[in-house]
Amino acid sequence: MQPIANRMLNYLQPQMYAKFTMLANQKGCINLGQGFPNFPSPQMIRDALSEEAQTESLQYTMTSGHPKLLHSASKFFEQQIGCKINVDKEIMVSSGAQAVLSCVMQGVLNPGDEVILFDPAFDLYRPMIEFQGARHIGIPIIPKKLNNKQEIIKRFKDGKFQYSQDDDWELDFNYLERVINKKTKLLLLNSPMNPIGKVFSTEEYNQLADILDKHPQVVVCEDAAYHHITFGKYQPFNYPRCITHPRLKDRTVCVTSAGKMYSSTGLRVGFAVGNEEIIKGIKAAQTYHIFCLNPVIQTATAKCLDQTLDGKYFQSVKNLYEEQANMLLKGLVESRLNMNYWVPQGGYFKYFDDNGNRLTRDFAFAYYMINEFGVVCIPCSPYYENKQLGQNYVRWAFCKTTETIQEAINRLK
Repeated sequence: MQPIANRMLNYLQPQMYAKFTMLANQKGCINLGQGFPNFPSPQMIRDALSEEAQTESLQYTMTSGHPKLLHSASKFFEQQIGCKINVDKEIMVSSGAQAVLSCVMQGVLNPGDEVILFDPAFDLYRPMIEFQGARHIGIPIIPKKLNNKQEIIKRFKDGKFQYSQDDDWELDFNYLERVINKKTKLLLLNSPMNPIGKVFSTEEYNQLADILDKHPQVVVCEDAAYHHITFGKYQPFNYPRCITHPRLKDRTVCVTSAGKMYSSTGLRVGFAVGNEEIIKGIKAAQTYHIFCLNPVIQTATAKCLDQTLDGKYFQSVKNLYEEQANMLLKGLVESRLNMNYWVPQGGYFKYFDDNGNRLTRDFAFAYYMINEFGVVCIPCSPYYENKQLGQNYVRWAFCKTTETIQEAINRLK
């Protein structure tokens, strides 16, 4: 007897992040792999949870979300992003951005539909698509140039990295136009991108709109989990976006994460904002998925959104991550590792290649780093449809304390 569904057979082993975190713990490594902050969550989250636990009802809430949270989130997104949201029809809440994405897949996709991803794409997407009986197609985003140590060092001024006005990555729109067809139902993009930190430009969205105008059946899912962490010319929440693009917004559902926003990845509160007709299907999926979310966590999150409406907290987060990114990047270019680097426009990961010659060299390099240096990074081939395209890259997370990053730097010297 085979009690496990066939679609699950490829996913029975521990996820890559869990595997490398276990290795880090076993070998006493510095973990710059999995992207969770290792510094304390903001006190306002703890205070809000404590206060709400004493007063908030512990009964079911509305499937789409607690009214307090829906109103606070709508007001916040209007203030920070410029989206005016109908609270009753254009927003829903679920147990983290991952659960929201799961509801998006269930609410939008039919068996046999096709989904376009831009590679490297977060490795969570492909299993979700497959579980709906749909097919994923990865379109690689290609680096325009290599940034070696010397070039990176030149871009430091007074100890601070000077961000380029140009994007280091480009999308092949001709390729996109060739693969999109009448079976394409969903286009899923992540901006800022995990793992490369690319932020899509207005010009790229204009080109995307030109293509999608010919395919009215395509829904766009904008995964904006890192919309509060942007660098260089971009400010938190304020960068080119599908959900505010005049030609894309009506076909877009934007997914965000309160856990990411408040450096509390265990909070598990995620949002979907978008066109009423798209949200309707996502709400229906939620009804038969988790039904509703813990009320205390929702009202506590509402309090935090109200307290940070002016955006000052998120500016401090941006400043912190820029400092940590500078520290890690400087430490890497001064280390024994001979790498090419790509510096993100957003998110909290850095990206570079290892120039090795072995098959699946990204995994070989990651294991080498663990065993020889005691520092963990994440291989990037799982983010690609064509694994060979991703085998030259590994990802480092800088959402860590100064002490953690400094210890990693010391081990790499």
